[in-house]
Amino acid sequence: MKGRACPEKPMLRGQKNPERNPNREPEALSRALLRWYDQVRRDLPFRRTRDPYAIWVSEVMLQQTQVSTVVPYFERWMQRFPSVNALAAASEDEVLHAWQGLGYYSRARSLRRAAQSIVERFEGKLPNGVADLLSLPGIGPYSAGAIASIAFGERTPVVDGNVVRVLSRLFALRGDPAKTPLKALLWQKAGELVPKVRPGDFNQALMELGATLCTPQQPSCEACPWARTCQAHALGLSEELPELAKRAAVTNVRMAAALILFRERVAVVKLEADANRWGGMWQFPNVELEARETANAGAERAGRTLAGIDAQAKASLPSVKHAVTRFRITLEAVCCVASAGKTSAGVGVERVVWKRADELSEIAMPAAHRRLARSLETWLAQADVRKARKRSAGS
Repeated sequence: MKGRACPEKPMLRGQKNPERNPNREPEALSRALLRWYDQVRRDLPFRRTRDPYAIWVSEVMLQQTQVSTVVPYFERWMQRFPSVNALAAASEDEVLHAWQGLGYYSRARSLRRAAQSIVERFEGKLPNGVADLLSLPGIGPYSAGAIASIAFGERTPVVDGNVVRVLSRLFALRGDPAKTPLKALLWQKAGELVPKVRPGDFNQALMELGATLCTPQQPSCEACPWARTCQAHALGLSEELPELAKRAAVTNVRMAAALILFRERVAVVKLEADANRWGGMWQFPNVELEARETANAGAERAGRTLAGIDAQAKASLPSVKHAVTRFRITLEAVCCVASAGKTSAGVGVERVVWKRADELSEIAMPAAHRRLARSLETWLAQADVRKARKRSAGS
């Protein structure tokens, strides 16, 4: 269904341009945007600091993640790892445990590796130049520009999804912004707009504009500080730009997870760090189900192939639905019982261990498997109640 179009001013026959040409007045645009930002900026914990480390952490967390989700994670992270040195000294398990639930776990591993590099190469202090920042693991052009401008006041641009949308509309740029030459042109335009004074605030304002007003659907053009200059607004193209490539079709996937019990413990496997998904994380053995394979059969297969455990399916637990990129995954949970405690790590698995249910909170697990762990605890508690009732009835 087509969204509400932005209110447009009546256009004269043949009119092609807005009231002002954005290419001719970058300084006026910057001033207008900063005035707007000073009035409406959101009060966020990472905006109350000039600590380069804290700004770096927040920028990494904000990639592919909503601000409202990031804030509590950021605050907990800064308490647990308050400095570059503290992060560099932490184990990968500790870092992943603090990150669990944010997704895209390669970001957390890159943060730790970059912190170790900063300790080794820059005496524990985040470098202030874009070139040095780009040499660190996990830091690309966007992150380098954000850190350099916000933390160090360097006049350098940032281009993320919000900025792409704002600039594509401001200059009425046609084409796929992910491809050259439009991608390069967007960086050029962003660079021309960054003022000498308050470059970090300007970059944050530009991203704020895209996040709050210049949204993908139904942009609030009437409240935009650039409405009189925006070419897409004048031409009635606000909802058509940017011209993003069509997303890949959603793929539904059915998987089975084996919650294998042996002597009041459950088996969990740790994937190798270079695994395609959830590398270095702990999880219950799981496999993608074949066309006609039942969840019980799949869970038993997962136990054999990934953990070297022969187990028999006993009960179904609530399934978990989650998304990873274009995949919509239904994870069928099956409680199984093993006849022996011997294990053997399968292909792509680093370790297999037995844990008590109450110990699972101490290890780093993806959010979907954390939900399965809570279901298991509930199921075991209910089983204990049933056993107690049987003993009471028989006495």
